[in-house]
Amino acid sequence: MDLWKTILVLLRRWYVAVPVFVVSLGLAGAAYAAVPLRWESSGTVVLTTPASGASSEAAKQRGLTNPFLAFDMSLGVTAAILIQNMKAPSVQEELGVDGEDSTYEVTGPEIGTPFIHVVAESTTKEGASEIVKRALERINKDLIDRQTALQAPPSTFILVEPVAPPTEAEPLRGGKLRATGAALVLGFAAMLTAAYGLESWSLSRKRKREAEERKTRSATPGGTTPPAEQKNWSEPTMRMEPAKTGSKPAR
Repeated sequence: MDLWKTILVLLRRWYVAVPVFVVSLGLAGAAYAAVPLRWESSGTVVLTTPASGASSEAAKQRGLTNPFLAFDMSLGVTAAILIQNMKAPSVQEELGVDGEDSTYEVTGPEIGTPFIHVVAESTTKEGASEIVKRALERINKDLIDRQTALQAPPSTFILVEPVAPPTEAEPLRGGKLRATGAALVLGFAAMLTAAYGLESWSLSRKRKREAEERKTRSATPGGTTPPAEQKNWSEPTMRMEPAKTGSKPAR
């Protein structure tokens, strides 16, 4: 019943509902155009152990090993360290990511695995791919710097091997579609509000007019309004005739 009632109200007040709906479509189009299109690119690298293992022959004689390879699940732990470092605000600023127009996320498929996955978003197609490229380069540089700072033999350095190079950025239309959908919902609500508001106002005026008519009829005997008195011009009028005077006869 409510559905049919709504449809009937919209049909009766189409001259209000249609313009409001057209304006809503315009607002939805404006919202779609106003929200910038975002692009997404991704890339994955894996950490590998060098062929010489944790220490080279010359390093073994001096008792030198790579500290990053001196514990269980070493590659997975090293990957987790690099991932956490990439989340630092200073690193994001260095890579030119502001958190609004451009963002990136560095994750590992599973805890303890040596894979590092980077996903970047930007308002430009080239920007998304460039962020992924810079992030992967920064991961490699950070790994080399940390191993160098720990004085690990260069021949034992953990290597960063690309698994999936930065992909060509793809458009993300979810944000634009959500904004368009929100505008349409608000427009539909405005259309119903306008139609029901006019319907309620019209019914209120009708009830008020009917109440005044009933009040007028009840105040009149017999329920009818007496006709206005009219002057009867057909009534005869009295005229004063002058008295006739005559002369007496002469004697």
